[in-house]
Amino acid sequence: MRTFLVTTFCALLLETALVAAEVGKPSPALTIQRVNGPALQLSQYKGKVVAFVFIDTECPHCQRLTGLLNTIIKQFEGKPLQVVACAMNPQAPQRLPLFTQQFQPAFPVGYCTREQVYAYTGFSEASGKPFYVPHMVFLDRRGIVRGDYPGESDFMQKPDTNIPAKLDELLKAGTTSVAAGKQTTSPRP
Repeated sequence: MRTFLVTTFCALLLETALVAAEVGKPSPALTIQRVNGPALQLSQYKGKVVAFVFIDTECPHCQRLTGLLNTIIKQFEGKPLQVVACAMNPQAPQRLPLFTQQFQPAFPVGYCTREQVYAYTGFSEASGKPFYVPHMVFLDRRGIVRGDYPGESDFMQKPDTNIPAKLDELLKAGTTSVAAGKQTTSPRP
């Protein structure tokens, strides 16, 4: 019985690893639930560059990033760009209406379970490292992952310059983008 459980667990880990977002590969499917509106699929934005961010509605960094993304969207008005946020805190369904009212995102914000987020990003609690938010993923127009930046990464330390630069790079690259980016760093002190 123990061998069966270990084998099943390893198969589950392998399956999760195969569907995790990986730079240079197609984005895995992800359904983002909405409080007031239909669920979103990342795949529905093919043809656009996607800036996708995992947030916690109670996180001050995520709240500030929401305002910054509103400003960035204005800079890229008229471009094939979609920003989407996914809250992953356990109370997100209850707290999203107040978050939306208070921070007025100019882009869709929904929620996913922590398990869905971990599966999408390939994060494992077994690593012993925390999952820092905001965590950004960038997709090119074909739905290929072109950047995956955890909250503790150098990229997220300067979002006001790094996000517009990444978006500009992906928008200029069109559908033949080969630009990639994946950063992992040690947690903030």
